Amino acid sequence: MFIYPNDAFERLEYSKVLEHIRQYCLSEAGGLEVLHTQIETDLHVIEDKLKETEEFRNIIERGENFPISGFESVTKDIILLSKEGYVLDVEAIQRIYFVIYISMTIQTYANDEEKKSFFPLLYKIITKINLDPKLVDEIDRVIDNQGEIKPDASPELLKISKQIKSKEREADKLFNQELEFYKVKGFLTDSFESLRAGRRVLTVFAEHKRKVPGIIHDESATGKTMYIEPEKLMPVNMEVYNLYAERKTEIYKIIRDLCVVIRPFCDQILEAQEILIRLDVIRAKARFAYEIKAKRPNVQKKPKLHISVGFNPVLLQKNKALGIPVIPFDLVLLNHNRMLVLSGPNAGGKSVVLKSVGLLQLMVQSGILVPADENSVFGIFKKIIVDIGDQQSLEDDLSTYSSHLKNMKIGLENAGMDTLILIDEFGAGTDPKIGGAMAESILYQLNKAKCFGVITTHYSNLKFFAFKAPGLVNGSMEFDKKLLQPTFQLHVGKPGSSFAFEIARKTGLPDEIIEYAQKKSGKNEQAIDEMLVSLMDEKREFEKKFDSLIEKQDKLDRLMKSYEQMVADLDVKKKKLKLETKEQAANILHHQKQELQKALSEIRKVKDEDKMKKMVEDLKVKQEVASEQLFTLKKEVYEQETQKVSRPIEVGDFVKLRSGSTIGEVLFINQHKAEIQMGILKVTVPVVELELTKEPIAVSTVRTINTDRVNKNLPESKIDLREYTKSDAMRLLQDFIDRALLHNMYELKIIHGHGTGVLKKEVWKALREYKDIKKYWHPESDQGGEGVTLVQF
Repeated sequence: MFIYPNDAFERLEYSKVLEHIRQYCLSEAGGLEVLHTQIETDLHVIEDKLKETEEFRNIIERGENFPISGFESVTKDIILLSKEGYVLDVEAIQRIYFVIYISMTIQTYANDEEKKSFFPLLYKIITKINLDPKLVDEIDRVIDNQGEIKPDASPELLKISKQIKSKEREADKLFNQELEFYKVKGFLTDSFESLRAGRRVLTVFAEHKRKVPGIIHDESATGKTMYIEPEKLMPVNMEVYNLYAERKTEIYKIIRDLCVVIRPFCDQILEAQEILIRLDVIRAKARFAYEIKAKRPNVQKKPKLHISVGFNPVLLQKNKALGIPVIPFDLVLLNHNRMLVLSGPNAGGKSVVLKSVGLLQLMVQSGILVPADENSVFGIFKKIIVDIGDQQSLEDDLSTYSSHLKNMKIGLENAGMDTLILIDEFGAGTDPKIGGAMAESILYQLNKAKCFGVITTHYSNLKFFAFKAPGLVNGSMEFDKKLLQPTFQLHVGKPGSSFAFEIARKTGLPDEIIEYAQKKSGKNEQAIDEMLVSLMDEKREFEKKFDSLIEKQDKLDRLMKSYEQMVADLDVKKKKLKLETKEQAANILHHQKQELQKALSEIRKVKDEDKMKKMVEDLKVKQEVASEQLFTLKKEVYEQETQKVSRPIEVGDFVKLRSGSTIGEVLFINQHKAEIQMGILKVTVPVVELELTKEPIAVSTVRTINTDRVNKNLPESKIDLREYTKSDAMRLLQDFIDRALLHNMYELKIIHGHGTGVLKKEVWKALREYKDIKKYWHPESDQGGEGVTLVQF
């Protein structure tokens, strides 16, 4: 990763972000790791870091207590311990114990299937902790939860500890007896006793010091009080002292043996510490993200910027303390608009937007969640070049303008499609005409190299160049002319004015000075700005109409595909229906033939004429019953549709058969039957099989298609399932696909978002149930990637 100059982090205020994150770290090692955060260029590494932080932020939002606490580095201790025969002190053992204890506690916390699914990446990190449970058991036998040596760490230590307690009780008893004795005699001061060198002593008036036998340990600053250890306590205190020395020796032996046990696990302990440091850093980034309400954006390998509702995190923290709102900004830099030439009034927010773009980009590539909409898209840049502020250098003998030119030289040498360049006050520091011309020349070369960037300027020639050059786009910071103050709103696609005269008037400069300046400047500057604004408005209107035409063409293409598919499907359905009709007719004829053969066979067997007539009558009754059942069934099927009609069918109405499309006029109605004139034919059909329709219109030989009407009747070809529950989303998806099938649509677009992937799985599962779907797939990343599924019937 190439970042220029060396102080680019300070100029973009990225260092302030790192420092704020460092304050959330629980360990000094974690804080140092944050300050040395790497800017990554590998897409998978960046995505994993962002997802890890997002998972920890989700833990914080759920109110869970992740069991990580402060710990000290054990690297030096482990290096010493790895030397054969070396014995650590108690404090070092305590530090190692806390690293092991915290690691095992985190392992226990994460040993849950629910948590495994809730934070899979963090779980993967935690499972790398590989500490032998025997090691933990051995340390637990010696060290308690507070990191102190247990009194029963060995039988000898337990024996010594009991002796110390016994002797200390004996010493306390003797001391209290002596205190009461000399207190009654009036030899002691009001405080009676004190501590000196860890021993209880009597506070004796100086004039009575020879009356109290014992050792004088100290005297007061005034010399009026003596601190005396009574003579009777001296043997007992000496025994206690010796017992503590024995205890110290025994503890040394215990720690020596413990070091022998720990020594083979040095590498495992260092690995566990590295994992704790990593978790500490992730936690700190998550706490920072929670504070500024940051989210995980989409990241793509290809360089691009699509910032939606973006905030500057440093400004957020500063204004939050002051209670001042922060204005967000939207910015899209893609292939055709790679560089933003930003203009507008001084103190209007140009530099803030420029710094925000660079700062958010650095945060994303270092795995830090950003205060922007989660639908924002950040590409990956391998070079970031910054030219902000006055870089005048006396040591290097560089003036302000010379330093800017040096930065531009570096920028031009490293300009490319994977370069992000940020320049503040482009061309400033020299004669405006020469500076403007030089700036335009450099901008031409940067644009030719197809790099991305944001450039702030007041020069009109750069605004005009941005207007006419492909790859560049103008932008402005809004200024309220009524209140004569900036609104800090970014508008892309329109150049801005410096509003120098308006700001001068607001500051209170005399009118004669402002008027004189206006006369000297002439009307050309203002005319150029107004012309640029007008041209940009016309260009934007043209692009809007062009996009509308493209959209209509796209809809027409889809409609043609749908129509062609519909014609093909209709042809297949016609052939299928014709086949089914023929099969059905063949089956009916076959069945009738069987019935007839059966009847003839029985007739041949029956010679009785009366019985034969009865059989014929029975067949006739069966046929009438079947006809009646068929009529009743039709009546039930068509009853609901008939009820929707506002009036019954009358003579003179135009109707059509429910099973056909030919329209005829009603001539006569007799009970349940009607006589219909259809062309040159007259037919009689049951009324229940008819439905009202409009009078037919004479069709001309030239047919036209009203595409507007077709488009209105067609359902939407796109559906957005985000922010719906799973059950609601599946219900909406089923209705959406059913409508598309009914209208013989060709292609659909389903937006389900990235999220956890659950909704995408459900969508794909539902799509597999439709036999009419030919294929479904994810589009290219710039069209939604895995957050979108395209369907083709």
